[in-house]
Amino acid sequence: MRHWVAFLVWEVDCLEQSGRLEWLEKKHAMSQYANYTVASEDYDKTRAAVGVESILGCLSRTGVLLDDQTVLEAGCGTGNYLEALRPHLGCLAGMDFSEGMLAQARTKLSEDVELTCGSILDMPYEDERFDGITCNQVIHHLEEGPGASDDPAAWKPCSFPSVTQFFQEAYRVLKPGGAFVINATSHKQFRDGYWWADLIPVAVARLSCRMPDLDQLRQILTAAGFDIEAVSADLDGILQGPSYLDPQGPLSEAWRAGDSTWSLTSDAELAEAQQRVRRMNAEGTMQSYLDERESKRSNIGQTTFVCGRK
Repeated sequence: MRHWVAFLVWEVDCLEQSGRLEWLEKKHAMSQYANYTVASEDYDKTRAAVGVESILGCLSRTGVLLDDQTVLEAGCGTGNYLEALRPHLGCLAGMDFSEGMLAQARTKLSEDVELTCGSILDMPYEDERFDGITCNQVIHHLEEGPGASDDPAAWKPCSFPSVTQFFQEAYRVLKPGGAFVINATSHKQFRDGYWWADLIPVAVARLSCRMPDLDQLRQILTAAGFDIEAVSADLDGILQGPSYLDPQGPLSEAWRAGDSTWSLTSDAELAEAQQRVRRMNAEGTMQSYLDERESKRSNIGQTTFVCGRK
């Protein structure tokens, strides 16, 4: 958050001089607190596509063969999910707000994957274009919420207007019978699905303010016109991949870039978390701490897949 604010002020100044402030506002509308232009440089070092089988399972029930489907990933980032889905689907498209993330995606995807920079709240696609839409770990970036210096307990509850608008857009561009597959993290998973969440509980609370929990998510989907077909937790997938259990991880800026929750820590909160990590590593108690925290994750997972059908 600290570096992001400085970056944004600088970019606003530059763009005001060229009369492009409106473009900047649209460009950054998709992440209210994380700077993915910077994070894109290290993102793939600590991030993995999880639950691909769940996504394909939902898409396979559309009545259209996977090889014949045209599927959009809304908020595609660096293209990890597009790369994993590409061997199974006929035609793929990805959309993201960050040119930095899309630049990484272009290096790993062939030119036949259509990549578009823009806001998923106002997608430039015609009605009923896609057989399926997937959205992976994006919902918590759409709404405003408490920043690194704010008390989450004092934050007014959110009605999630941007999530609502996105779901309405997804419904518009999806064909009848199409699947809308959302990969999101519940509030309980935020707290106990990641071993390091216990180190930064206030930042996790700030993040939870920005994300509808599962009951609210289902309600917003239903209001947009979707039938809820399936809700299932992924108990095995690890979003940060092999680097996840690094006992020194929170000490590394590149490691922290793998999850935007860390951008919601204040300087004091980050320093305290890192002090705990150093102390546990020095005292030889880190492994028992990891074991205890991982026992919680094994029961709830890190992500939940929700499938809506048009």
